[in-house]
Amino acid sequence: MILEHIAISGFRGISQLSLSLEQGNVLIGENTWGKSSLLDALTLLLSPTETLYQFVPSDFHTLSGEAGDRLQHLYVEFTFRESDSGEAHTPRLLPLSSLWQQRAKDYPQLVLRAEGTLQEAQSVNTRWYFPLAAEILSSASGQAPLAAVLIRLQPVLRLRDARFSQRMVTQAANTTNDRQLSTLVSQIDELTRDLVSQPQKLTHPAIRQGLLTMQQLIEHYFSVQPSALSATVQRSDPSRRRSQKGWRYLDSLNHLIAAADSQSRQLILLRMFALLMQAKGMYQLDPLARPLLLIEDPETRLHPIMLSVAWGLLDLLPLQKITTTNSAELLSQVPVGDVCRLIRQENGVAAWRLGPSGMNADDSRRIAFHIRVNRPSALFARCWLLVEGETEVWVMNELAQQCGCHFAAEGIKVVEFAQSGLRPLIKFAQRMGIKWHVLTDGDEAGNKYAATVKSQLAASDERVHLTQLPALDMEHFLYRQGFAEVYHRIARLPEKGPMNVRHIIAKAIQHSSKPELAVAVATEAAERGRASVPPLLREMFHRVQELARQNGESF
Repeated sequence: MILEHIAISGFRGISQLSLSLEQGNVLIGENTWGKSSLLDALTLLLSPTETLYQFVPSDFHTLSGEAGDRLQHLYVEFTFRESDSGEAHTPRLLPLSSLWQQRAKDYPQLVLRAEGTLQEAQSVNTRWYFPLAAEILSSASGQAPLAAVLIRLQPVLRLRDARFSQRMVTQAANTTNDRQLSTLVSQIDELTRDLVSQPQKLTHPAIRQGLLTMQQLIEHYFSVQPSALSATVQRSDPSRRRSQKGWRYLDSLNHLIAAADSQSRQLILLRMFALLMQAKGMYQLDPLARPLLLIEDPETRLHPIMLSVAWGLLDLLPLQKITTTNSAELLSQVPVGDVCRLIRQENGVAAWRLGPSGMNADDSRRIAFHIRVNRPSALFARCWLLVEGETEVWVMNELAQQCGCHFAAEGIKVVEFAQSGLRPLIKFAQRMGIKWHVLTDGDEAGNKYAATVKSQLAASDERVHLTQLPALDMEHFLYRQGFAEVYHRIARLPEKGPMNVRHIIAKAIQHSSKPELAVAVATEAAERGRASVPPLLREMFHRVQELARQNGESF
């Protein structure tokens, strides 16, 4: 069973949010999209605590521009579905059998809703219920125990930087004793023997060192100081002390678990993970629980190499995951289909992702290589300026800056499209909520690119999304727009006398390169100032800036 959808209305920083989820989910967005509110909703309502959460006045959304004026009603709704056909009727989920509702030609679903109403005296009435099973469960008091059972079986666990876990450290200090630690050490030793039961390249000490590094990684997310577990392990086996090789051993352990007989080894990994968490005094999970992991900014304080190994470990856990990140390094390791962009709009937070249908195999390959692997930071952009080649990539940022448009600050990314094809990039940008504008040459290839753009738009939108140069290419355009002297100088040719422009540009490229010519023009424009930037490009920069701001305003 996985959490398929979460809907939020009026909770803290989120006025409205409708978010579809898969097995893997990596959420990205700017600081205003409501990340903390989403994670708090999941943590407060679905953590495996003894009692159901009761809303408080501070949970109600404050209306924009109205200081202290809060909404009077909020709800958070969770929709679960089967992971596999027939799962709803397994012994583990038998206590919830009356709550499932069959959907046409799809898995059955189960919906849990928590509503809050703010009373005049600042008291709050909280109601937990199953809206699809309202006729079956007519008594509200009878639904709360079932809600507790659901949360016990499908709890949410939140992993985040240790600096935010002071309260949890106190709990761990109060609940962990030497007997528990001794038991844990012996259990991990037993799991180690399970992993080495079949021949492989890793030695027994190397696996134990990898396990210790795994434990230290868990501490990175769950504590701010070394735990008693570390001290006990180190006293019992000095060879397992932290070493520079620990991350390497953990990476090898990741590969071992992901290799042959992966299902049983993943279960071993899951058992180790549960043991380490319980040793931290975090949660005593039900043996039948299948937690949903909230992984909050896993890149914090980790070197990119260590982040890669840590993510490899987290990715192996056979659990549903919701990860938030600001790391392009991490996005380069994540399937594009797992990435979800969240954008704050006037009426709430909009969620954009490819969804289960994805893209066709060829387009997926092009996007994976061109964007995810080579330009993962482009996934954070508000708007793409799609250009044909390297020359435009070099010159656009500099010329825009002369016009007072700072692409980095506006969330604009210049993306070259000739190697991947234009159509897949436009399709991907539209599916992911990224605004876009295309700059093409005026030659035959440019005409084809322009036709591709026009096929995606209504005639009234062409001006917003397309700029075509009135010249064969960028070099000919800039030459005729006041930068002829630069090309003559680099071509080592005199400016006076009749001479073929194409010959001059070819000579300039011969003596340098297209990128060097672009840099030379940009340098010259910086010395001359804004007036030297061609009007066509100034107008294009304004349009691109406006597109980016449509995705960047805070409401």
